[in-house]
Amino acid sequence: MNYPIDAVVAVTYKCQARCRMCSIWQIKEHNDISPETYRKLPTTLRDVNVSGGEPYLRKDLSEIVRVIHDHLPKARIVVSSNGFLGEKLIPRALELREIDPKIGYGFSIDGIGEKHDYIRGIPGGYEKTIHVVKALKSEGVENIRIAYTLTTENPDHMIKVYELAKELGVQYTMSVSHDSEFYFGQHGSTLITEATPQYSSEELREHFVQIIRNELSKFHWKRWGRAFGIYGMYRLIADGEPLFYSKPGIDYFYLDPKGDVYPSVIHNHVMGNIARDDFAAVWNSKMADDARRKCDEENRPYWMGCMLRKALLDHRFDIGMWVLQNKFLGLRI
Repeated sequence: MNYPIDAVVAVTYKCQARCRMCSIWQIKEHNDISPETYRKLPTTLRDVNVSGGEPYLRKDLSEIVRVIHDHLPKARIVVSSNGFLGEKLIPRALELREIDPKIGYGFSIDGIGEKHDYIRGIPGGYEKTIHVVKALKSEGVENIRIAYTLTTENPDHMIKVYELAKELGVQYTMSVSHDSEFYFGQHGSTLITEATPQYSSEELREHFVQIIRNELSKFHWKRWGRAFGIYGMYRLIADGEPLFYSKPGIDYFYLDPKGDVYPSVIHNHVMGNIARDDFAAVWNSKMADDARRKCDEENRPYWMGCMLRKALLDHRFDIGMWVLQNKFLGLRI
C-alpha cells in the first residue's frame, strides 16, 4: 500500500465562528491529542494543512507546528484560520514563522464586509481578519492566502474577494461548499449548482471565466494550475461530476483532533486512530481497507484542493495541454 503525500490535520474542533455552511462549532466534546502524537504522521507527507475548528484556539499550536516541522522538514505547512482572534493572533502567527520560515497562512474570507460577517456569523469578523492579514504583510510575511468558499449565499462576492486578494497582495484560493456527515456538517441549502435559483447561472459562469482568464494570463505555472483547479470547480457545479477522481485514503487522509484517521474530510469511514497505534498499523489495517472500499462504492463527486494534489500531478500532461489550448487559443469552459 502506497503512503499518502497530503493531509488535512484538524488540531481542534473548538471554534468561535458560527458559519452557515459548517457545524464544527456545535461540537461540545473536545479530546485533542498531544503535540507529540503528531510525530506519528507519515514521513511521505509533502503538504500538511493544519486546520480546525480554529487552530489558534489551541494554546500549544506552536508546539504542534514544531513537532510537524521537525518530523517532516520537507513538507509544506499551511495553518488555516478564520482570523477572528484579531490582534491576539498576530504574535502567535509570527512565532510559527520562527519555527518554519516557509510556513503558509490561510484566512477565510467569503465576502466583503457585512456579507462575510453574515456567512461566518461574527459581527465585525471581516475587519478583524483583514487587520491580521495587513499586519502580517507589514511584518514581511509573504506566504499568505485568502480562502473563499462559494455557497448559494455569496456568488456575487466571488470576484470581489478575488480583487481584494490582488489589492492586499496575497494569494487567492477558492473552494465550493461540500456536505460532510462528520466534519463541517450537512448543509444542502448552501450547496451551489448550475441551477442555483438565487443567482443567474450565466452570471456565475462569467465570474468563473473572468478569474480563470486572469490566472491564465500570468506567466507562472502555479497560476496556471490554479486556473485549472477553478475550472474544475465550475465543471463540478455544471456537470455534477468532477473532471477526474482522486484516491481518498491512499493519496491523502484527514486526521481529526482525537487522532482518528479518515480517507478525507467528506468520507465518514474511520481507518484507525494514531493515538492508540502507529500510522503504519492504521494505514495497513483491515479497517482502513474497508474504508477505502466504501469510498470506491460511494463514488462521491467532489473537487477540493486538499484532495487533488496527487491527482493533479498524475494528470499534469493533460492539464498542461488544457493550459496551452485555453491560454493561446481562447478559453472554453
